[in-house]
Amino acid sequence: MAKIILIVIFIVIVATFSTMNQQEISLRYFFGWETVPFPLFLLILASLILGLILGCLVSLGDQWKLWTEARDSGKRVNALREEIKTLSKKPEPPEAPLPPSSADKTPSA
Repeated sequence: MAKIILIVIFIVIVATFSTMNQQEISLRYFFGWETVPFPLFLLILASLILGLILGCLVSLGDQWKLWTEARDSGKRVNALREEIKTLSKKPEPPEAPLPPSSADKTPSA
């Protein structure tokens, strides 16, 4: 519910900003190049959107690195758990030696 309220407030702010900045501007570049006139709010909103996209792309690289580290750490944890299981098993006691049979006994002379 709070998310919807924040979205509505953001839309109202953007709409108000757009209606207050309707002045026509044109950008001038080197060598006499000039854009066609357009409203000021379009330039500001386009700059904002471009900045958001670039910021997301930059953070995506860091996120990818963290995801791969987390995956590798998870594999290592599972391998260590298996190693703990194999090392913590109680060793079976050795088999007791068989008693000597009567045929194996030789009379001593």
